[in-house]
Amino acid sequence: MKPYNLLLLLLIPVISGCGQPGPLYLPSQAAPIHVEPEAAPKPEPKPEKSK
Repeated sequence: MKPYNLLLLLLIPVISGCGQPGPLYLPSQAAPIHVEPEAAPKPEPKPEKSK
C-alpha cells in the first residue's frame, strides 16, 4: 500500500465527521437578543455651602 493511500484512508473519517449531522439549513429568523437595562446612577448629593 502506498503512503498516500494510507493518508487518504486516515483523512476520510476526519473530513466526513465535521459539522452538523443532517441537512444544512438557514434559520428563518435570528433569535431575539435580551439585554437587561442598566440601573441609572444615583445623583451625588451637592455639597452644602458654609457662610
